[in-house]
Amino acid sequence: KTTLFNVISGVYPPTEGSIHFQGRDVSGLPPERLARMGLARTFQNTRLFGSMTVFENVLVVRHRAGLGLRYSAAEQRRTLEILDFVGLAEVAGQGAASLPQGLRRLLEIAKVLALDPQIVLLDEPHGGLNHAETARLVEVIAQMHRRGLTILLIEHEMEVVMRLAQAITVLNFGEVLADGSPAVIQRNEAVIAAYLGCATSTPESASPATQSTPRTKPARPDLLQIRDLSVRFGDIEAVRNVSLDVRDGEIVALLGNNGAGKSTTLKAICRLVPAQSGTVTFDGHALLRQPTERLVGLGVALVPERRRLFGGLTVIENLKTGAYGRPAAEIDVRIEEVFDLFSNLRRLSKSLAFSLSGGEQQMLAIGRALMARPRLLLLDEPSLGLAPLIVRQIFQAIRALNHETGLTVLLVEQNAYQALRLAHRGYVLVNGAITMAGSGAELLARPEIRAAYLEGGH
Repeated sequence: KTTLFNVISGVYPPTEGSIHFQGRDVSGLPPERLARMGLARTFQNTRLFGSMTVFENVLVVRHRAGLGLRYSAAEQRRTLEILDFVGLAEVAGQGAASLPQGLRRLLEIAKVLALDPQIVLLDEPHGGLNHAETARLVEVIAQMHRRGLTILLIEHEMEVVMRLAQAITVLNFGEVLADGSPAVIQRNEAVIAAYLGCATSTPESASPATQSTPRTKPARPDLLQIRDLSVRFGDIEAVRNVSLDVRDGEIVALLGNNGAGKSTTLKAICRLVPAQSGTVTFDGHALLRQPTERLVGLGVALVPERRRLFGGLTVIENLKTGAYGRPAAEIDVRIEEVFDLFSNLRRLSKSLAFSLSGGEQQMLAIGRALMARPRLLLLDEPSLGLAPLIVRQIFQAIRALNHETGLTVLLVEQNAYQALRLAHRGYVLVNGAITMAGSGAELLARPEIRAAYLEGGH
């Protein structure tokens, strides 16, 4: 899907075939020419000018598109109109880098609207958003359509698709699998099988694992202990006095809305961001005293949010970076172990990472971390932007690793249902502080969890 967007928007030239826009063959035209013609797009990963304000991010697009002088009064008024339309006028003077994910997505759309486009390509716009943020984004997109914009949308979340789309085309392995109205697509058995991996669309069959929430494991020693951890970014306290334990052999979920401090907690464990106070102890080692590069040798590996692969390296080369410095024979054995876990990667071993699908990239990111044979795997949003079938495969692989090898996992996951069905225990972060803790089953059953994180379906 994203490859198709990249071809339409001029990022890649087509190998065969043609693309017509406004009755003109635009195949192979560069992105900037297409943007000036009225074809604009967003990307899966937000691409903002972090050193600029929200206002400047939109204004610079107006200027670079040749639509007016950057500092003219008319262009500044138009910029404010666009920000007001998407609901960002109140934060116009705020730095773009400080925005939570939901507002970053809206700013991406504001930048697209600054081009005065005729057609907008939206690539997974709701990825990583909670229910409230998704609802707000959907309303903005619906308003764009009501104002006459043509929209081509890539989206995995079926509620979003059914709310917005008038026509749907389903791709599978690069080919059109089905085409039709939402009602027709919902009943298409081939689509259901490809999307969910089964011929039924009930919530239970679409769950990430076929087993129920695992029972609490017998008492084992704590492998990871966090005590009173706090992280600040300027005046913002992102993590406040967080204390949690991860026992040897457990899967522990860390839940919370965007901006709650989940990813920051993982980064602090790995010393990717500095902790203001507190302690992090792994297997007796004080991690906050260790340089980041030593953590892998101690047995800690991070799979970062949005994968962070080396796009210009092959699958094999990416995997080898995860076992840097190991003997060649040992690396070959570990690569085979990853291929046994994720069979798709074997046939793609010589493909460049940037050419893989989102699900294949996530498998590769996990495989790269496993190359170090860690005792503790830190997983940051592994289901982000993936179809239910792929999510289920990845979560089943995580469960198998935990059962068969005893791998300990600390999981950050936006989808509470998926995380709590997989986890033995969980913690809930709100505004940087832990507000709830318990077994996966206990947290799933709590009405406040269901209201905050599970409303709208699984």
